[in-house]
Amino acid sequence: MANNHFFTRSGQSREDKKRAKIRKQVEREYEKAHPDQITVVEPENRAEMRLTKKGRFELGSNGELTEKGKTDRLAYRYNRGMILVAVLIVLTYLFFFFVNFN
Repeated sequence: MANNHFFTRSGQSREDKKRAKIRKQVEREYEKAHPDQITVVEPENRAEMRLTKKGRFELGSNGELTEKGKTDRLAYRYNRGMILVAVLIVLTYLFFFFVNFN
C-alpha cells in the first residue's frame, strides 16, 4: 500500500469534473446576461453565399446564420422534403395503377 494513488486520483478526477461543470454553467449564465450584438450583413464570399443559399437566409456579423436565418433555412428544407415525399407517393400510386402483376 506504499504508492497506491487509486483512491486519490478518482477523487481528484471527480473534483475536476465538478469544477468543469460549474465553470460551464457560469459561462452559460454570463452569455445569457451579456449577449453579443449581432447585426445582419450581406454575404461577401463564396462560403457565405453557400451558407445563405445566395442570400436567401439572414447572415449575422459573426459569420453564422441568425436565429431567423436558421428558422427560415429549416422551413425551406422541411418544405422541400415534404414536396419530395408527395412526388414519391404520386409516382408509387401511378406505378401500381399502370403496372399489372399477372
